[in-house]
Amino acid sequence: MLHPKHNLVDYGDQLIPPDGYVLSYAVGTTYSLDLESLMILPVALFYAQKLDANASELRYDMLHAITEAAKKITVFYQKGQLKVPKKYHHLMAYLEDGIQEITMPNAESSFHPKVWVIRYESKEAAPLYKVLVTSKNLTFSRDWDISFSTQGLVTDREHAGNKPLVHLIQYLEASGSRHIPPSFVADLHNVIFDIPDKFAAFRFVPVGIPNPVTNQSFRNPLTALKKSTSEMLIVSPFLDQPTLQSILETTSKPRYLLSRKEELDGIDENTLSGFCCWQFSSYFETAEFQPELEDGGSEPLPQNLHAKLFVSMQESVPFWFLGSANCTDPAQGRNVEFMVELKAENAPALKPKNLFDALTKPEKSDNITLFTKYDFTARVSLEAQKSVDKAIRRLKYELCKIPLKGIATLIEGGGTYNLSLEIDASTLSIPAEFTIQVKPLPEQQKASVALQPQKLNAIDSFGPYAETALSPFLAFKIIHKDLVYSQFLLPMEIDLPSSRLNKIFSAIIDSREKFLKYLGFLLSGENTERIGKRSEHETSPMANHNGSGAFTGAPVYEKLLLASSRFPERLKVIDELVERLKKETADSPEPIITKEFEDFWSVFQTFINIQNR
Repeated sequence: MLHPKHNLVDYGDQLIPPDGYVLSYAVGTTYSLDLESLMILPVALFYAQKLDANASELRYDMLHAITEAAKKITVFYQKGQLKVPKKYHHLMAYLEDGIQEITMPNAESSFHPKVWVIRYESKEAAPLYKVLVTSKNLTFSRDWDISFSTQGLVTDREHAGNKPLVHLIQYLEASGSRHIPPSFVADLHNVIFDIPDKFAAFRFVPVGIPNPVTNQSFRNPLTALKKSTSEMLIVSPFLDQPTLQSILETTSKPRYLLSRKEELDGIDENTLSGFCCWQFSSYFETAEFQPELEDGGSEPLPQNLHAKLFVSMQESVPFWFLGSANCTDPAQGRNVEFMVELKAENAPALKPKNLFDALTKPEKSDNITLFTKYDFTARVSLEAQKSVDKAIRRLKYELCKIPLKGIATLIEGGGTYNLSLEIDASTLSIPAEFTIQVKPLPEQQKASVALQPQKLNAIDSFGPYAETALSPFLAFKIIHKDLVYSQFLLPMEIDLPSSRLNKIFSAIIDSREKFLKYLGFLLSGENTERIGKRSEHETSPMANHNGSGAFTGAPVYEKLLLASSRFPERLKVIDELVERLKKETADSPEPIITKEFEDFWSVFQTFINIQNR
């Protein structure tokens, strides 16, 4: 079940629509969020492509998926945990409406669930839902994870086991400003989800959100473990003393504890003596940097443990608990988490001892040793670092509460804008040896400005920006003793031009050649090449035509006729494209949508209007 070689799961494969289905709507949750990762994700959901694209190398399928993403995908994350991208891409603006920040009531609590609930639709069958539960965030991290997935069709009756999942969706909608389609929630009640092989039953547990049935919050199932728990396996990247102590009191030996070395170092030795302790392999932490393992296809990244799994024996039956919750006190009650509890059948391989052997014994895992025995003689104190981390957490939380405002002012005689910032830090205290710096997300040339605490900060030093470069996000840095410890984005209150998204799009599809290729992709889904500018010596497919000749009598024209009879919804998408480009390039010396093409397209517009009646 957890073989590090034979049980690898591809994130993209889990999101791809089943054969015959298309994406209807998706809701995702994560603690931290990377906009570059989110740019790639829609390609899997919309076009069944693997997550191996490069966000900086834009393709036609990526363009359409990103521009449509906010209509069908909503991702919730903890405020203050939106990562600063390595490179800002203007298309990220299309993702803004689809991401929702969640603010927790205090600095010690986290919005921490990692779950996807996805609805797919088919013309031939009932809607299908998929639930994907993971342990790590929606970022480019390649840390070792554990995941759970299940799917099921919508039926004609409610299933009580789905209510916790429905309560999660309702909680998310109430916590944000995003409207989730009523049918998404209504049909979720009626899904019969598949039970994974070797398990007899499972249940969803949205820890920390209100349970309307009991008028209390959902509890972490680990806090309700019976005294009869006779054996336990814990896999967790983060640990704390109180939680491990409580496990010692509610379980009997053997207890297997697999974690990161630095986390084990931070636990009292007397407490650890009650566990069989193993640490994540130091070799795998730097494996991608080993010359013999370089593949040249991607930037090497450090790896670490991020999987969370608890397996306990209760009355001789293995119970699995997996999801977002760490073996820490906040995960037992203060945080919002998402867990799945699975009751195993009589399968020896699912018992704690057998799983422990599979993860620690080379002969059980094709000589892939993810964990090595913890060395009590090599402990290192990290108390000073933990103190800094706590201070940064509190500082970030306070920063998330202060008002951020921006004003984009059009520069007279041009199409660029100056940006004025107003940051009310009158209630903010910055500890000694800490500095906070800020600048607009798209700023590439000017340095960040230091934030002054206990006063209103008026900053007028940023700009000019093209309309396509404007963004509602500010990039913050928290610096301690000249080291940058944290970088993140926060949204500001700002009125941006309503034409911004259309201008971003028309800046990408900026020629008739690109329009033709994009049109072909929308009709067939086959052109997934990189969008590039035509060289000076390359002949455009539309050269020597009056704007319509490249279509009439050509394959694209035949595809339009085919779409009219089989896929009329594609014509509606193309009509929106035509109107968008016509509006944005009308004053161009060489408009993409010519009068001749409009006359040609009017035949299909008539068909669309008839379909809409």
